[in-house]
Amino acid sequence: MTDTLRSVNGRSLPLALAAAACITLTAPPAHVAVQPARCLDGVTETKGFSAVDDGEVRWTDNTAYDDARKFAISAWQYQGSKIKIVADSAITSNDLEFKDANLGARETDPLGRYERHGSIGATDYIIFNKQKLRGVSKERLRYVALHALGLCHKADTVISLMWKNAPSPGFEITWIPDIDKANYKKMWG
Repeated sequence: MTDTLRSVNGRSLPLALAAAACITLTAPPAHVAVQPARCLDGVTETKGFSAVDDGEVRWTDNTAYDDARKFAISAWQYQGSKIKIVADSAITSNDLEFKDANLGARETDPLGRYERHGSIGATDYIIFNKQKLRGVSKERLRYVALHALGLCHKADTVISLMWKNAPSPGFEITWIPDIDKANYKKMWG
């Protein structure tokens, strides 16, 4: 056995510390009240920087990651969530489109990108980076889709799906962390 393991943010930790980090990645008990986390780089979470329109996000897709998209949308429709994420129809305006593009394969390139277009009737985009997402788990793809709800990046010192850099493979968060729910509730009720 090695002395170090990779942590959730890609750093090497001594084995004892890594074991402790893994323990902290379990979901906290439901009765623990969690405060919202601050955004990185002085950014502020705002309803205006989201794809939400009248309490819902109407989406369409042109992506190879349909299974991951379905998984992510269903996960964000947890009990208590206020924003409905539903497919676009012939009589509704499309708020969000999922699509694929080549955004780079370097370590610093993103898993995906949220493009906010902001004007009335304009479509926002979640763009999956095909070069970095080939063969990855649906849990890993979940990190890409959250900006459409107006959430911002969080420090890697809190357990959040909104880390600027997704965790190392195998250390993905497979639930909606209470911090993300607290930030969601602060903004959307």
